[in-house]
Amino acid sequence: MTGRTGQQPNGQAWALLQRADRLLTCAAGEESAPERFRAAYVAALRGAAVVLAAAGPAAARKRTRNAWRLMADIAPEFLMWSQYFADHSETRAALEAGISRPVTAAAADEFYARVGAFLHDVEDFLRDSARSASGGEASRNISA
Repeated sequence: MTGRTGQQPNGQAWALLQRADRLLTCAAGEESAPERFRAAYVAALRGAAVVLAAAGPAAARKRTRNAWRLMADIAPEFLMWSQYFADHSETRAALEAGISRPVTAAAADEFYARVGAFLHDVEDFLRDSARSASGGEASRNISA
């Protein structure tokens, strides 16, 4: 969980982040490593949706529907995260389609942890965006 203390400007983005947190919490309870990976990936997608929601209508005008590409275009500070999750998209798609992919418990746990770190970066991004919108100084320090 990212530990937010309250809603701030762009309530839609904060609501999406809370949903991503809940999805990640649910992923932790999955006994199957592939299912834990898949559920964590869905939480990461919700995190990308947060960034896109915070970007406003500019994100909606893009032609691609690939969340990772959109996120990299709209918020270049998330480029490394975009690449990381895009690299795992094929595994997620196969699992969603019922195609078996080898996902070890260690790999699922590592992926879960990375999604958690990503969601923390998204929360920082939202806080910085809120500070910028209110005239405060924002410093973004985001890394994959």
